[in-house]
Amino acid sequence: MNRQALISAAHNDTFDICIIGGGITGAGILATAQERGLKAILVEKNDFASGTSSRSSKMIHGGLRYLRYLQVNLVQEALQERGHLLQIYPHLVKPLSFILPSFNSELDLLSKHLALIAYDKLAGKAMVHPHKRLSAAELQKELPGFLSKGLKGGMLFWDAYTNDARLTSDVLCDAALQGAVVLNYVEANQFIKENNSVKVLVCKDVITGETIGIKAKVYINATGVWTDEILEKLFGPSAKKMEPTKGVHLLIPSGRLPKGHAIAVVSTTGDKRFLYTLPWENGLTILGSTDTEYREKPDEPDVTTEDIKYILDAFNASFPDAKLTTQDIVSVYSGLRPLLNEKNAKSTYSRSREYEIWWSESNFINIAGGKLTSFLSMGKHCMDVVESRFKSLGPEKKEIAPASEYNGRWKNNYGPSGTYIENILGEDALYDAPISATWKYTRAEMIFFIRYQFAQTLADLLTRRTSITYAMKYFDEALVKNMAGLMAKELNKPESWIQEQIGKYHQHWLEYHPDFLRSGNAANVNGGMQVVN
Repeated sequence: MNRQALISAAHNDTFDICIIGGGITGAGILATAQERGLKAILVEKNDFASGTSSRSSKMIHGGLRYLRYLQVNLVQEALQERGHLLQIYPHLVKPLSFILPSFNSELDLLSKHLALIAYDKLAGKAMVHPHKRLSAAELQKELPGFLSKGLKGGMLFWDAYTNDARLTSDVLCDAALQGAVVLNYVEANQFIKENNSVKVLVCKDVITGETIGIKAKVYINATGVWTDEILEKLFGPSAKKMEPTKGVHLLIPSGRLPKGHAIAVVSTTGDKRFLYTLPWENGLTILGSTDTEYREKPDEPDVTTEDIKYILDAFNASFPDAKLTTQDIVSVYSGLRPLLNEKNAKSTYSRSREYEIWWSESNFINIAGGKLTSFLSMGKHCMDVVESRFKSLGPEKKEIAPASEYNGRWKNNYGPSGTYIENILGEDALYDAPISATWKYTRAEMIFFIRYQFAQTLADLLTRRTSITYAMKYFDEALVKNMAGLMAKELNKPESWIQEQIGKYHQHWLEYHPDFLRSGNAANVNGGMQVVN
């Protein structure tokens, strides 16, 4: 998709809706608008999914623990959406079994059993598989090396997992291919208003420095943890709506803990909250996460040695023989949950994952909060609210033709988009070559991400369109230089751009591989652990 043509459309067209924010919530709204035949544009100041939507726990789930807080509607909506996503994005959303242990009390085991009966019932026809009760012996057979002291058994139940950044890109790419204007690296800076109505959103193309004036009938703020920041920038100081929490995750080689299931363990601190393992991509397992208050700027939440110790302690307590250390950590990441300000919450762990929709001007609406799993439902609800006020918005609703059936080589990883990779391979047989001896991706896949999924930088390509950054424990200079050259050719960039990108990507890579994982500073993270040099 030609970026300059999209910029030109942003300049010259008048849209039914303009969405600010290219995370999963904005993607869900755009998908709904496109399905309803509306003329839509979406802008994002960085790359799509560069914030919360690439730094989640990667789970597509109903939220079993929210039943404890009687958030039944939230759980039911998420379970229905989980079933929907498994159907329409099978190449990205996949079923996964979870094991939830129980200690010391038969009553605790019974309470988990009853909660999962409710969980299965709320899922209805969208249930993946019914849950199963495990004895202590059965659980330890499934999880060799799991802590035996006080173990009463556990529950095996089903949810799902995804690559959150790729899911976001897929949704946005599908909308763009159906006619939406979708632009990353375009920052909303100010409004031109008239009579309490927004007439023009003034944006800056971060790549070229060009100013863009976007005219639309309705503007939607879907910026997540940046909601307060964008409202203050556009309207001036106001009461804070957001109170995000920070979630840190560690990635380790999948063989270091039992594979095949996601596993719940209990933290060793006073909060006694659950953490999870999650089998993921490129031979990695995700361990997470923390859940702590965060009051700094939302752009780059950090990872501290205390965060790492909290997670390692929990998993070492549950798997005493594993003896996980910082040497096992391949990479780390930190994300913010876009939670609404909730004054009466007793802890960050008990905070609601509900979402809210409200108007700031006659044609400027906000949506914030919610869960990754429910992004399509949130998009539909938001557009219902918009259309209840703007009843003549756009044309009559139309049916969108389903994507052409594709059953080729790339179906399991790319779904219908596999046809674009086939076409790229038709241009040059050498595009079928792997990008290096280490990584499974082909050059054709990389070109697909650049041409059809808006990758503009090495971080876009290696972190959010693929998960290479997570698995690159040591900086692979040869691969990075190779990919910079490929991107420069596709994007028609000069040699100076290549060198600039390599430097910027190295700084980005360091965010996922902090110095203290490779230096003597790591020694204080978990007692006498070994240090990665």
